[in-house]
Amino acid sequence: MLRPAQEQRWDPVEGFRPALASTSAQKELRTWSLIAVGALALAGVFAFLLVLGRVMHADDIYPWLVTYFDKFLIVHVNFSFIVWFVVAGIIFMQVAALRLSDGAPLAGNLGRMALAGGLLGVAMIAGSALTDGAPSKNNYVPAILHPVFYLGLLAFAFAAATAATRTLANGFVRKGPLEPVGAVGIASAVITLTAIAAFAVSWNRAGGMPAIAADNEDIFWAGGHILQFLNVAVMIGAWAILGGRALGRPAISPRITMSAAALLAVLALVGFGLLFAAAPLSADERYLFTQYQYALAPAPIAVGLLLTASLLVGTRAEGGSAQLARWTVLVSLGVFFTGGILGIFVDGGDTRTPAHYHGVIGGVNVALMGLFYLFVLPLLERGLVRRRGALASIILYGAGQFLHSIGLFITGGYGAPRKVAGALDLDTLGNWIGHAGIGIGGAIAVLGGILFIWIAARRLLARAA
Repeated sequence: MLRPAQEQRWDPVEGFRPALASTSAQKELRTWSLIAVGALALAGVFAFLLVLGRVMHADDIYPWLVTYFDKFLIVHVNFSFIVWFVVAGIIFMQVAALRLSDGAPLAGNLGRMALAGGLLGVAMIAGSALTDGAPSKNNYVPAILHPVFYLGLLAFAFAAATAATRTLANGFVRKGPLEPVGAVGIASAVITLTAIAAFAVSWNRAGGMPAIAADNEDIFWAGGHILQFLNVAVMIGAWAILGGRALGRPAISPRITMSAAALLAVLALVGFGLLFAAAPLSADERYLFTQYQYALAPAPIAVGLLLTASLLVGTRAEGGSAQLARWTVLVSLGVFFTGGILGIFVDGGDTRTPAHYHGVIGGVNVALMGLFYLFVLPLLERGLVRRRGALASIILYGAGQFLHSIGLFITGGYGAPRKVAGALDLDTLGNWIGHAGIGIGGAIAVLGGILFIWIAARRLLARAA
């Protein structure tokens, strides 16, 4: 029997290298990666301005900062929770289109068009912070009531829709294999197009350009709920890749990952159908989508439980990358499901609501940080040179988000309202502990986020190996 000269190792990165070997593919992936990390960096800049705006006598020292405070907050949220997550989905779409087409995708021009739209959209959303538009702190996609902001969103939506269309076109005539990463890319494309369609329907029903914050609540409510399925899809895709890197083999059956991706895509289409199940923009429609959020749970619960069991009992792969992957998945699982459990107790009026979504969003963020470290950067021939800093960023961010979420949950139990600065009744020990968790946890998470941006940006800007 013939035996290989050396032991063959399963690697979830190497199989994708041939499909992404061309100069155009590398340039596209690198540019989207820079947009993603750049969006987080810009979100951090706006967050720093928000901190300055909260210091004592800020209105006397720099009144312009106080004037623009709410708009800076809105742009911060859009970059950190919309652009970052959607670009992660676009990266899965690009990798899927190239892998499914065996490195020769149909409609190659769509990739360049998507990049142009993405860059234009990010620039316009950032610039809208300096317009005279009124801030709208609505759910899901907080907005600035100015044409520059909405045109920026439109350009970014065009980019996402174009990338999604290319992926689906290559899926229909695929030459390469359909694997979990490809399935997640296809699911991301379906969910993205469905969410954009929902936004368009709601925009039309609301009568066009919003005039007040309530209009934005109507426009972004349905599509915002659907877009959460994209966040879960990219997280599950990251879990599958990182689990494989941790064990040196698939951590769970590829069919399970692909089935979870397919389920999320189907549920997104069901969500679009809910737009026609009740009177448009009515309380009944709002209630349907509120209940619809529970459809997010089955896929990550099933994948998460199987993945946890596999990581705890499976034989670990050797090396620093395997250790980083294992820690990333376990931290992501812990933070995500902490947020999910806290969501059971949400009533919408106090800080238990942000406790829930900071937890689940934190879990997604940790998974995507690991995805960049151990999948995107290696594909770009810019893999990590040292892994201690990367591991520190994962642990700091995850631990910080956990403490921050628990702190928000505790203060919410004492009646702390949402979207209001300041503490309430700090004479109560429990409330004091909660606010301490918010502050300390938030600071630790920020340190982890800054470290991730620094490491990822340095590698992306470095020369390819």
